[in-house]
Amino acid sequence: MRVFRWLPREVVATVLGVFIISLRLAFTGVPDGEMPFALVWLGVLVAAWVGGFGPATVASAVGLAIGQYILVSGGKSGIGFTGLAFYALFSLILIVPAEIYHRMKRRRQADQRLLADMTERLNRTGRLNAMGELAGALAHELNQPLTAIANYAGAAQYLVRNNPAAAEDVAGLLDKIVGQIDRSRGIIGGVRRRLAGDDLQLAPESLSAMFEEAAEIALSPSAREPVSVRYAFDRDADRVMVDRIQIQQVMVNLVRNAAEAMAGSPQRELRIGSALTAEGLVECYVADRGPGVSSTMREKLFQPFATDKAEGMGVGLAMSRTIVEAHGGRISADPNPVGGAIFRFFLQPAQASAGGS
Repeated sequence: MRVFRWLPREVVATVLGVFIISLRLAFTGVPDGEMPFALVWLGVLVAAWVGGFGPATVASAVGLAIGQYILVSGGKSGIGFTGLAFYALFSLILIVPAEIYHRMKRRRQADQRLLADMTERLNRTGRLNAMGELAGALAHELNQPLTAIANYAGAAQYLVRNNPAAAEDVAGLLDKIVGQIDRSRGIIGGVRRRLAGDDLQLAPESLSAMFEEAAEIALSPSAREPVSVRYAFDRDADRVMVDRIQIQQVMVNLVRNAAEAMAGSPQRELRIGSALTAEGLVECYVADRGPGVSSTMREKLFQPFATDKAEGMGVGLAMSRTIVEAHGGRISADPNPVGGAIFRFFLQPAQASAGGS
């Protein structure tokens, strides 16, 4: 039970409340038996607002005992059953609001810790996914020249071996070159597979809850330029079969990009929502009121290293495409009819995924 695991603050609150109540004993006989509960309510209030329900209850019990002692020592009868009921009721009136405050404070602190932990996990996942996308891009870009080098080296090796005039040492060196090239190709492929996270932890998740959490994380640094967010979720298509951390990283990327695109814009309005498509997929969208995406950039928007940001790496949207496609969906960007851009990605609904398995 929590009462046996009090914090130092609760112990201090109990001692302080009991001390205040006990001061009444210093003037027990002035006058005898009068105002037996003079300092009880002050002590209970202090214990309640400093420590909460437990310390206040202890202080209230001590106050009742001291009050009864003062009454009896002054030649009067105790407060009786009716008086005891009123005493308990008045104590609860003082204690309950303080306990509600402390419970709300503990809940708020727990939510803040949960949000900080989720932010750290999403940031860590984002870094790993960015590394995976970078490794994938390097593997794609390096695979063709490495293959060409291997072919050229193999051809040179064939010519040297079939030419008696060639030195055997050259053939040995060429063998080593081919071996090292094959080894490099294998290393790059292994890094790409490990960092891409092929094994997704799929589970039914609430799309609206994930989006709201992602928006809270993505928009937290934008307090100086607040963004108005409007949600429009299709409640009949709220459950999707996804890897929660992976898809939330996509959401964080899209919401953060949209907020950054609206920096300095007079209309900083963000629309986030979902809808069920005719083909049975769940469409998720993030619409901003920024300058939009140019036609030249739209063609390469989801390619690695494609960015128009001065400090951008160009891996966020490419990483998002990789994640969405790994879930069996697709992602796209279109002009917003009222100005700005709309990013859409499509996911499998949980019912369809469960039925397909």
